[in-house]
Amino acid sequence: MDESIRIASVGHVEDPLSGLIGRDGFVDRSRVSLGRQLRSASALTMIEIDHFDVLVGRFGQECGSMIIRGVAQQLQTVVRGRDVVGRIDETTFAILHTEIDLSAVKDVGERLRRMVQSLGFFADDGSAIPVTVSIGIDVVTAAGRQNAPDLTGIMARAESRLDTARQAGCNRVVSPSAA
Repeated sequence: MDESIRIASVGHVEDPLSGLIGRDGFVDRSRVSLGRQLRSASALTMIEIDHFDVLVGRFGQECGSMIIRGVAQQLQTVVRGRDVVGRIDETTFAILHTEIDLSAVKDVGERLRRMVQSLGFFADDGSAIPVTVSIGIDVVTAAGRQNAPDLTGIMARAESRLDTARQAGCNRVVSPSAA
């Protein structure tokens, strides 16, 4: 087994670059968490690094790795112990927030967006590397819910809002207007 891949405590492969769980681990943990939270609101935040391919093309793969690590570290500073956070694919991360309302999750998204934008990434030649993220949010209320919500649907709605954020020019948070 490759030593750069570590097994997380619940048996899911941890992404060695970001230190977060991967997509399968995120989905498994999120389903369990949603099943436990039938009486409270939950939210899913999808975060994507804007223009990542352009940044890697201009500054190199090592720079891309540095950006992924930096964004992952910022994610870990905004999550609570009961939240689930993971790296979904090369440039996309997700957070499942439980026991949270729309206003609070919007605040978390905006704070995270500002934190990433203010990170100081620099190329080998000393030039600043502008890094931003786009964020899509979906919220599930507890009203009338008797079963755990459909995680696939929640992720699809959050990803659709993420697409809206990117199409609107990136570096923004898009959430439902009401929950």
